Amino acid sequence: MPPAPSILIFATTWWPFSTRLAVRLRNLGASVSALVPRHHAMQAVPGLAQLHFLHPLAIPRSIHQAILSSRPDLVIPTDDTAVWLLHDLAARHPDLAPLVERSLGDPQHYALLRSRRLFLDLAQSLQIPCPATKLVQDRSEIESTLRDNALPAVLKYDGTTGGYGVVLAHNADQLRRGYRMLLRHRLPARNLKRFLIDADVTALYHSTAQPPDEITQQTFLPGTPANGLFVARRGEILAQMQVRVERALSATGSAVVVDRIHHPAILDAAQKIAARLHLSGFFGLDFILHESTGDPWLLEINPRATQLCHIPLDPAHNRFATLADAACSIAADYAAPPQLPAQPVHPRIAFFPQALTLPPDDPALATAVIDRPEDDPSLLAELLRPVWPYRRPWLRLYNAIDRRLQSH
Repeated sequence: MPPAPSILIFATTWWPFSTRLAVRLRNLGASVSALVPRHHAMQAVPGLAQLHFLHPLAIPRSIHQAILSSRPDLVIPTDDTAVWLLHDLAARHPDLAPLVERSLGDPQHYALLRSRRLFLDLAQSLQIPCPATKLVQDRSEIESTLRDNALPAVLKYDGTTGGYGVVLAHNADQLRRGYRMLLRHRLPARNLKRFLIDADVTALYHSTAQPPDEITQQTFLPGTPANGLFVARRGEILAQMQVRVERALSATGSAVVVDRIHHPAILDAAQKIAARLHLSGFFGLDFILHESTGDPWLLEINPRATQLCHIPLDPAHNRFATLADAACSIAADYAAPPQLPAQPVHPRIAFFPQALTLPPDDPALATAVIDRPEDDPSLLAELLRPVWPYRRPWLRLYNAIDRRLQSH
């Protein structure tokens, strides 16, 4: 019997879905290790082979030691910063570059994946519909937008994720104020705030693989957000899941309630991108389904796992039970993972614990299945608690003051 594949989950944020990914991979028989910040909910996942912590003053060494100790066949990053740090690792340790390539894809395209503007230029060259995107070099670009009456518009700061660093501007005041707000990301004090207040363990480390210090402006497209998550192997799509966003944390935030869809144009875009960039492992694509045509327009790529990674897949469009199963097959030298009992495939899913932020009488919840980890009581109890930074009084105080200042 072949040995169990070894998989390292790498998270720098507090997003809960990394724990659900770990549970699914563990249930598939993989030897699952994790590299996370201290106090992460991953500590409540039973059955991990190893649990490593990121040291804020020794980020590269933390990653290197975790990989040397766990000896993974595959590394799965669950946030963008983890991806950039793996790019950095491959440059610092050429002996580990094959592992990173196996996990993420061809290294010659890593820089392109770190730039929204360059990625969308590539997508347009592949005949994938994308909104017009331009680099905002200074305030004159903002004033030009106003003179051209090109509102509404969307401003984005590269290197941000989860809806942060995105401004949707409908009028001149929102555009100017949003631009000033995004400029604050360049202040050195911003990193100190991220470290002291937000408990971001990577805030003080400047890697060799940082996203460009760029602000981009996209044409606003009216419609409904949609996401796709895919697992690829050397540029070939192995599994996919597509959803339309029914509820989100905010106008630019991550999804809370989603409906399953299957749009051929979304799969076609993913196949073109995976083949062109020779991607491996997880990658997500964000779209807008245009309100007049329903056609998907590509907004950006997330070259990592997302919260769809453990959700049961529709067997009509997949040969794997979940996207995690497809990733496990890569780690196991492309062998099929064991068959686990089939899980029901629900048309509408509410992510847990994010669904708890919605009003209990929200009609979207009435027809959704809340994705609770019922089989893991310790994990369920941990996810019902606020994530670690929000248990600290100074973050709550900072946010209260910030909301008060924003209201004036």
